[in-house]
Amino acid sequence: MVSGDLTMDYRRPAFEEAYGLLTGYKEVIILTGLRRIGKTTIMYQIVDALLKKIKPQNIAYFTFDYGSVDITSILYSYREITGVNWKEEKIYLFLDEVQKLNGWSQQVKMIYDAFPNIRFIISGSASLQLEHMAMDDLAGRHYHIDVPVLSINEYYSLRHGKKLKKLDNIRLYEDDIGVEMEAYIRKPFPGLAGIDDERRIYEYIRESVTSKIIGQDLIQEFKKVDIPLLNSLVNIFFSEPGMILNIDSLSRALAKRKQEVERHIYMLEFSKLIRVIKNYRPSTLSESRKQRKVYPYDISMSLAENPSIEKGKIIEALIVSRLNIRRYWREGGKEVDCLMGNGKNIIPVEVKSSDAFREEYIKNLNYFISKFKQNFGVLIYNGKKMMRGNIIALNIKDVLIFGFYESLGEWVKINGDSNNF
Repeated sequence: MVSGDLTMDYRRPAFEEAYGLLTGYKEVIILTGLRRIGKTTIMYQIVDALLKKIKPQNIAYFTFDYGSVDITSILYSYREITGVNWKEEKIYLFLDEVQKLNGWSQQVKMIYDAFPNIRFIISGSASLQLEHMAMDDLAGRHYHIDVPVLSINEYYSLRHGKKLKKLDNIRLYEDDIGVEMEAYIRKPFPGLAGIDDERRIYEYIRESVTSKIIGQDLIQEFKKVDIPLLNSLVNIFFSEPGMILNIDSLSRALAKRKQEVERHIYMLEFSKLIRVIKNYRPSTLSESRKQRKVYPYDISMSLAENPSIEKGKIIEALIVSRLNIRRYWREGGKEVDCLMGNGKNIIPVEVKSSDAFREEYIKNLNYFISKFKQNFGVLIYNGKKMMRGNIIALNIKDVLIFGFYESLGEWVKINGDSNNF
């Protein structure tokens, strides 16, 4: 049995997904996500659940926080300690912070192919690295689960000890959850759900997340890391969520070569301190580098450095994060905040903090719909649900509580008209 201090009572959806995969599949399970988001806790919870079904000797856990050791060496040490012949018996091998081991994916591939009895559960904070290496070396051999910051429903559940899994259950607490929104935005980390002291909240995010990533993780992962440059970039990006990325301007302002600025921006994206979204063009080649925008990976990280960021930027960055936005659109003087969907089916989304619907909010949405021959657009704001022509207006809290696509479907059901979709 694993200590309750390590496992916690609350089970995140990522736990349910990962544990469910263990029962019917043999592929490597890879958990990625920001620091302090609960990846290690999820691994402990899986171990605890397995201990109710199998012998403890058939479970091995190793964290590379303790050092970089080849996986085969870990397995041989495990056999010496337990007497379990891992080459023949079915075992579960948990490897935490695996990105700190050079060539980890090649080692996992070799062992996975040779010994199908070994089930791998892997975690790491450097999500870009893990994703790329898994794609290259573990193609067809892995499931990737990205563990996000808490949703507002998870935050409410964790803070108040509620289990809100079914939609009908969530509806019973909809108003109560909505009341928590302002507090939730500032602390969507499992370790902060029960803390109300603003100073402690901001210190936790700065010291346990941002500073640890810059001062430890990136130094361990990259050569020739310029810590002052990273700190300067973080201060710039966190102070102005959604800024257009201008490498020339940053290079001049920071007195650094453009290549170095680009390299350190990649480090910040690599470690999930920032997210860079692309400017949409029908040709993927033309959208790759022009007028990219930068947001904090989560707006709470910006607020920990600068609590007075204007509300409009907070809400925009929040939606970009929760909807995992990868593209926006900007052309001339026109701009649309977010694009949902893929291929030919794109939903342009504008985000406002206002509780009033204004025609000026939807001008660019209508232009985008006409230019790219799309069916409809969405305004996310603080007002009531409504439809104006081809524009559907959704309430911010509804999107956070019920989800983007679920809110669209719910609007249609309420209004009894599905022809627009």
